Amino acid sequence: MKKRLFIYGLILPAMLVQGCGMFTAVDPLPPAFSKLEVIDIKRNEITVSGTISNPDSKNDRQEKKSGNIREYGLVYGTAPALDVQKDKVIKLGETPAQTPISIQNQKIGSLAADTRYFVALYARNEGGGMAYSETVEVKTTVSPAISVTRTSVKITGSGGSGYDLDAGNVVAASDPKADVTMDLFTITGRGTTLSIAPTGKLQMKNLGVIDYGKLAYLDLALMTDLSTANIGYLVNAQTANTVIAFKTGEGRIGKWRIEAAAANELTISLVTYDN
Repeated sequence: MKKRLFIYGLILPAMLVQGCGMFTAVDPLPPAFSKLEVIDIKRNEITVSGTISNPDSKNDRQEKKSGNIREYGLVYGTAPALDVQKDKVIKLGETPAQTPISIQNQKIGSLAADTRYFVALYARNEGGGMAYSETVEVKTTVSPAISVTRTSVKITGSGGSGYDLDAGNVVAASDPKADVTMDLFTITGRGTTLSIAPTGKLQMKNLGVIDYGKLAYLDLALMTDLSTANIGYLVNAQTANTVIAFKTGEGRIGKWRIEAAAANELTISLVTYDN
């Protein structure tokens, strides 16, 4: 009998302690995150993906105290200690229909080129639990991405053909996407003449025969004397590989090499940079 009383004496305090624990205060847990993944880096833009979820609560009371996610998004800045109160925030939502929340290919734009940024996900829940994901460090590029490139492509250049320099495609001269119209014709005693007329807001400049490969984005970006004037010249051995700098109505800049012309066909190369 004494042995049983001794055992009860051990169990009862333990039960009381556990029972009291049920009534002690619990703190809300912050939301949980997957690792933030950098998908793409450009001159003025970063693309990231990640996941936000409710925390793994220790008990039902703590889960209830934490509650559902009430706000989430991205926070970024040029210093590693990110804070939604002082850094730039992209608010992605308030009350998600379900968790986990999948953030896929979210773009952060209007960034400075060649600059180091720190990026994190953030979220807060009903209980006031606030948290940030792991911070990633990213440096934007010096030059923008190339939106289109063509190398020694043969195109028809007769009858006022249109060309879309933003996409590198031949289009109808009347197409609103046409940046230039081109025409090849023969002048007796002189040879084949190429006429290039800008349409819309295209600006360009004939740079003559220069080293196309060494003409960099920065060289093009610093040009201030582009114009909307037509370009025309005789296509021959001396003018082969003439290079034209341009800026389209959509704001893209690029370089365009006229390599050769035979009959009604042009051979061109093209690089157009994203704006």
